[in-house]
Amino acid sequence: MLQWVAATLIALLLSPAIARAEEPDIAIRGLNDEQQGNVRAFLSLLQEKCQSPAWRIEKLFAKSDSEIKKALKALGYYRPEISKQLHFGEACWQAEFDIKAGEPVKVAKINVTIRGEAEQDTIFQRYLQNLPLQRGDTLNHGRYEKIKQDLESLALEHGYLRHKFIKKSLRVNTDTSQADIELIFDSGPRFQFGDIKINQDILDPVFVHRYLSIASDDYYSSKQLAKTYNALVDSLYFRNVEIKPQMDLAEDNRVPVAIDLTPAKRHAYSVGVGFATDIGPLGSLGYQNRRINRRGHHFSLDLAASPVLSSAEGQYMIPYKHYRNDYVSLGAGYKLEQPNSFESEEAKLSLQQQHVYENGWRQNLFLDLSYETFTIGDVTQSTTLLVPGGRWQFTRSNNALRPTQGYHVNFSFAAAPETFISDANFVQATAYGKLINSLPWSARLITRASLGATLTDNFDRLPTSYRFYAGGTETIRGYQYKELGPTNAQGDVIGGKMLTVASFEYEQFLSESWGIAAFVDAGNAYNIEDITIKTGVGLGLRWVSPIGPIRLDFAVPLNESDSSFQFHFAAGAQL
Repeated sequence: MLQWVAATLIALLLSPAIARAEEPDIAIRGLNDEQQGNVRAFLSLLQEKCQSPAWRIEKLFAKSDSEIKKALKALGYYRPEISKQLHFGEACWQAEFDIKAGEPVKVAKINVTIRGEAEQDTIFQRYLQNLPLQRGDTLNHGRYEKIKQDLESLALEHGYLRHKFIKKSLRVNTDTSQADIELIFDSGPRFQFGDIKINQDILDPVFVHRYLSIASDDYYSSKQLAKTYNALVDSLYFRNVEIKPQMDLAEDNRVPVAIDLTPAKRHAYSVGVGFATDIGPLGSLGYQNRRINRRGHHFSLDLAASPVLSSAEGQYMIPYKHYRNDYVSLGAGYKLEQPNSFESEEAKLSLQQQHVYENGWRQNLFLDLSYETFTIGDVTQSTTLLVPGGRWQFTRSNNALRPTQGYHVNFSFAAAPETFISDANFVQATAYGKLINSLPWSARLITRASLGATLTDNFDRLPTSYRFYAGGTETIRGYQYKELGPTNAQGDVIGGKMLTVASFEYEQFLSESWGIAAFVDAGNAYNIEDITIKTGVGLGLRWVSPIGPIRLDFAVPLNESDSSFQFHFAAGAQL
């Protein structure tokens, strides 16, 4: 079995190189990386395959001279020398380009002048001191266009709504390889926001105003208008948001703003069915009351049932302070968990304070009161705990559906002193991180790590919800859900005080929607006096389906296990 897995992994890693050999060979020599990158972006020939008809290849090959000259001209090289050859073989065709870019055109003069009220604006003055194109630089048409775009963007962002260019001049002397640039930008007057009228009748107007990033008499800002729009759209309360700066009604450089808000349905329901390897077939039911009152309070109820994990949770959410970022919630929940290693019933009351920082970090401070009855082997116990703690998490990625660059981190801390309420005392900290990096040929490297540690002088009284286990989709594939951890004298898995898990996964996409993966997971739940590392390896299938990413993994354990292999199924975004 292991020999078969190793051979398949080698074939997987070699597959990009094999696929690449079947493509046309187009060699471009004589250029630096920037020049070659721009030429390849302009060259139509690069879009063709080995199966393309010869007449089309010849037509695009003839067109390549003008495309190469256009690509190099954009970077300031006006007089390139091009030598090229085209060959047709039995299986495919090849093209060769030997290019000398020639002497670049340099910026001899650059004069950018601001007129109007923005002439004394420090924002524009700072920009003029750090122009993307300076005297003596090689002429880059993209940077020249960027100066014009930046000036217009700054004007819109800071309220200069009647800006215009009085002069736009770029003169190139190819004989002397020099360029002169002159731009005269008139900002016009700076506008302010006038009266702001919000058209809605479902929430307290004071409550809705807290979502606004604009105010009467503030300088007009397109950025703050967009921020206001996003805040209202992201709230639970409105189905449609329309923000209309009324330029035709502007007086004394003050622009009134009308905000039309269409309410979302007060009651929302959701029903779901699915399957997850760790917990089996799953059914779920959700209910949400988006507007209990005019102060924006809302309520949610979520029910889920499966053979391994079933739960019911209700939350009453109270916005406060910065309404779009701050909530206090009162919650109650029930959880029944019964993997092969234990059985647990937990009832919990929770008080939480949630905050989203401007930099994207999410904070959740909580106080939980729980009562849990758990059975391990033939022993059943009950524990009451009053647990204060906090969770912090941050996510950043370049694509929500299938990121090629991104990471997620979260940390948690909880503690329970033994009191007349709590039957046990402990201090617990956890950390989790996942990193996604892009690789050549539409590949990704996905790494993750989980760490956990508990200090307690009465582990036997600690319920299973606060013990560490390993095994399953999110820890070590190849093992059953929560089958790994320290055991007692009877061989029952009792969980551990510590957790360490690391995973490395190579993922290769073969098309826009389908890919394959190879991975290794290692680690365990353990006590410091008895550390045993478990490892699982395997192969996976990836599908970006219409309902989201789906992952199917086949994994084998490299250590003793209750089974010789496991299938793991998971759906949803990876960050």
